[in-house]
Amino acid sequence: MKSVEDAPEIGFFIPPMPQAGSHHVISRGQRPDFYRPLDLLDKGPGKTAWVDAFEKIFVGLYWALEDAVPYAFRTPDGTIRSLDAGCVKMLLNRNPPELELICDVEGYIDSVRPAAPLLKRYELIRGKLTKRIMEATAAES
Repeated sequence: MKSVEDAPEIGFFIPPMPQAGSHHVISRGQRPDFYRPLDLLDKGPGKTAWVDAFEKIFVGLYWALEDAVPYAFRTPDGTIRSLDAGCVKMLLNRNPPELELICDVEGYIDSVRPAAPLLKRYELIRGKLTKRIMEATAAES
């Protein structure tokens, strides 16, 4: 995916950040940048509160969708949201990588799937994470 024109509607709104800050791990920019896997190779600290918040929302989205999470998507009100590329990079750079990238024919990241270790980490709170996604509203998003 290399254009917002290709962003599917996912049928869910995105829950707010735990500290209700103005920034969000599911980006709100209406013109997101699109990446190929090689664009995300630089290293950085992989375990931060920001990445932890991303993991929980990302895994909750995956379980709610019952499928890979589109890199960029539309919420039911048409708002464009996209996965935070920095967080995707952190999970991708773990050893072993904690997510799988699904790319389009031109090599751009189309969707992202959590790897087994990431799913296992949150299995005990699966219901809570999924419910948080399914009950999110436009007002919170």
